[in-house]
Amino acid sequence: MYATFVKKNTMKRRFAFFSFLIMLFSSLFFVAGCNQSQAIEGIHMESKEVIDVPYGNFSYEGINVIVDFKNGTNKAIPLEEEMISPVERTKFFKMGNQDVEVVFRNRYKTSMPINVILNKFKDTYALNGYECTYDGLPHIVTLNHELPEGATIAYPYGNVFTNAGTYEVVGVMSKKGYESKTLNTTLTIHKADRDASGIVFEDATLVYNGEMRTIIATNIPEGVEVTYDTYDSIHDIRINKVVNVGTYKIVAHFTDTSTNYNKIPDKEAILTILKADYDLSAIKLENHTKEFDGEEYVAQILNANELPQGISVNFRYLNEEGNQVMSNAAVGKYTIVADFIGGDINNYNPIEPITATLTVSKRVVKISDKVSLESKTVNFDGSVHSLAITGDLPSNVQVSYENNDQKFAGEYEVIARFEAINPNETVDVEEISSYLIINKVRRSVMVYNDETHEYDKEFSAKNIVVEGGNVSIVGFDETVFRVQSVSFHILETNESINPADFVNGETYSYVIKFEYLDEGYNNSVVLSDESDNFKYIEA
Repeated sequence: MYATFVKKNTMKRRFAFFSFLIMLFSSLFFVAGCNQSQAIEGIHMESKEVIDVPYGNFSYEGINVIVDFKNGTNKAIPLEEEMISPVERTKFFKMGNQDVEVVFRNRYKTSMPINVILNKFKDTYALNGYECTYDGLPHIVTLNHELPEGATIAYPYGNVFTNAGTYEVVGVMSKKGYESKTLNTTLTIHKADRDASGIVFEDATLVYNGEMRTIIATNIPEGVEVTYDTYDSIHDIRINKVVNVGTYKIVAHFTDTSTNYNKIPDKEAILTILKADYDLSAIKLENHTKEFDGEEYVAQILNANELPQGISVNFRYLNEEGNQVMSNAAVGKYTIVADFIGGDINNYNPIEPITATLTVSKRVVKISDKVSLESKTVNFDGSVHSLAITGDLPSNVQVSYENNDQKFAGEYEVIARFEAINPNETVDVEEISSYLIINKVRRSVMVYNDETHEYDKEFSAKNIVVEGGNVSIVGFDETVFRVQSVSFHILETNESINPADFVNGETYSYVIKFEYLDEGYNNSVVLSDESDNFKYIEA
């Protein structure tokens, strides 16, 4: 059996295996030699010091036995396992001081003092402490090496930990013949973070309704409780409740019922209470129409008894230009403006004015059965002709005419328009009409004939001159007549044709429209259309 031992007050000496063999062979040789030449007197241990022997482990290395010869000489030989009997070897398993018998050649004996002490575990053993995060599972520490054969390790204060915390773990290694070895380490289970990503705690904007308002966090993880603090966000003063219009900071505090989780950080949200609108759905201001009577109109609100408490109404009247007027008696269209005053101005929006239309119409003066306008027909005589109403026209009504007082021939629609003198009145008939007819006086068209040097009553082809596609009419007095238009047609088809397209020797028809210039004979009135045929001969 091999192990380590300690000589008291001496240092251990270690030799390599090959050195031990050399010494062994030398000693055998020496003994053999001794048998031949010298007689052995006895043996004794080289050192009388007590040898510390670890329990159950004895090393023969470095221990010598002295062989004494009768001639007074001696020789050191290494102690061998065979020199200690099996019975004597059992003393290596008894704690304390022992004397172990050493026998050489089965006859020479001596004793070797030993002190059996406990073995020590190697210093390399340690517990693997570590840190982790709480996951709901049990955690233990482990030994960094396998236990020596036959050894055990116990944890007097436990080695199974689940909850968050820092634990001092003690492990005691034990084995027969060994000093117990106490190992210490730390196992830290850190608190875990809750998954707070799903928590909803957001800003909210609400409208005042007279009730207490707040913001509530939702999607709270199981095992987490929430409390709230409310602050006036302007002055950062904690308040008990939120009712009135304003801006408030709500702070949500999250408390975990388990000690295994880190605290969820507080969350903040802004609660904004906006002013409300009064419910005026039952309040009406209706349009009103009246005929001018010289009196002012006083507007009224329908369902005024349903106005919110503290609200009253004032009325204003605007003319069509949007200017406020003191009186609405005169004819016109007015805007009635109802202004609402009073109420809770802190929590309600100002009430927008409501409007309606007041129409004051003109008072109607009836003349439809009192006047008339008769038609008249005359022949043109160079004098001015006109129509006039007949009947009893009221003194507060005036009449004017349109298209009256005509001189030349024509059919004229004469309109008599009636208008009340008072701007607040009107007539039931604004206008009536009739016709003034002046008949034409017709004359024959006289055209100067170049051949006879006289005026003919009709045109002939010689009065039409075509040069380079341009057409002109000759042979008449241009101070009396004016050609208004000339058109040409192919005789067979009556299709219009441009003079530039005339074909030599072909016959065409023409139509000439004249205008009489003499003012006494209906200025600018077409007198007649003259038509004839002619053959086109190139010059």
